Amino acid sequence: MGKEGMGEHSESRGGDRVGAKLVERNCSEDACHSAAATSLDQQVLCLNHFLLRCYAKLEMLDQRGQKSREERVDLAAMRAFIEECSRRALEISLQRENLTNLERARLLDIMLWASELFLILRAPRVTPEHPYPSFFSENRGSKRAASRRS
Repeated sequence: MGKEGMGEHSESRGGDRVGAKLVERNCSEDACHSAAATSLDQQVLCLNHFLLRCYAKLEMLDQRGQKSREERVDLAAMRAFIEECSRRALEISLQRENLTNLERARLLDIMLWASELFLILRAPRVTPEHPYPSFFSENRGSKRAASRRS
């Protein structure tokens, strides 16, 4: 990757100190010698490890389709990660010229997923008794018939 990395452009776009140093650094993951593309959670990462880290963390944060967890969640930390993940993905997609279509698609996917999660975190918590009511259930039909008789 070398000089075509994000670091050159980051410095001119507001003096991002981390971005300015990325050109000279390698990924902080063990046994990875790829050039750094960005930072996430205060770790310098190559593009591949950035994508992997984002997907893993977003999957962990996305509670849709999972059993409800009783553990306490730090909403501020979740929002901060989601914002950073989205912002870094956008920076990479705008500043790197040599991305493959697959890399661009993954960056877009991360931005879309992060924006969905951010909206979910902002939405008020509603916990209906029956999350997906059946409109054709026998109970509903009998209640409707009973209300017509009265």
